[in-house]
Amino acid sequence: MKLGFIGLGIMGSAVANNLLKSGFRLNIYNRSRKKVKDLTSDDYEFLDNPKLVAQNSDIIFMMLSNDEACENVVSSNNGLLEGLSSNKIVVNFSTVSSYYSQKLCNEVNKKNALFLEAPVVGSKIPAQNAALIILCAGDKKAYEAANPYFEKLSKRVFYLDAVPNASYLKIVNNQVMGITMQALAEGLHLAKKLNLDLNVVLDLLNSGAFANSMFDLKGKNILNNDYNVHFPYEHMQKDLGFAVKLAEDKKAFCPALSIVNEIYKKGLSSYSKEDMCAIFEALNS
Repeated sequence: MKLGFIGLGIMGSAVANNLLKSGFRLNIYNRSRKKVKDLTSDDYEFLDNPKLVAQNSDIIFMMLSNDEACENVVSSNNGLLEGLSSNKIVVNFSTVSSYYSQKLCNEVNKKNALFLEAPVVGSKIPAQNAALIILCAGDKKAYEAANPYFEKLSKRVFYLDAVPNASYLKIVNNQVMGITMQALAEGLHLAKKLNLDLNVVLDLLNSGAFANSMFDLKGKNILNNDYNVHFPYEHMQKDLGFAVKLAEDKKAFCPALSIVNEIYKKGLSSYSKEDMCAIFEALNS
């Protein structure tokens, strides 16, 4: 199988590197060519546009930031769709809206190609360590063809049948993550106002029944004023926005979700490029 890879951001570079480390040669496209400096192997060919990646690859992986970025790659002049043909497989690792994922699936299928949505759970470090969780939905034969590559990138893969089930699950996961992050930040915010030792507060939270790895990692980052990006603040708000739209459309009553989304939106102008745990700073501003 010839592999294509589009998108060399924080996550995309890590995933591409793991494919390269596993011995796979890649046909690569990224909007900015300078991002190839983040690759740890030179066993790739950089192509001038997504169309060429599609024409020269059997499976094309995409890892991009949002609906708009995907649409630019897919539908622009010399875009991915122009290079697709029968039985090629498009795998979208990007977290996009469920509505866009269904649209993309339909467009790929019109080219007699196959589509998998495969958003991932995990941020920079799990991506680098090939310890992501992949949520996959779409054509079963395409899944069977792509799964050997998924196994080189992840610790677990969920197959969820039809598109957009994987998008739904990813959005619910990030809904819970965003609300949990807000709960931690809000607790530390109040503790700070009460002049409590935040190290003691975090120690307590990580000793009780709801101790979890996010409290441990993000709590330490907050205490150290370390907002270097693992999962961008702006992406957290984007995903909360997706969840709000789904809740509205499905008439699901999710009051905490709506409130947390508004709090994240409030901090976008100052913290969009920071890590999502900068919500603590948004509360203190």
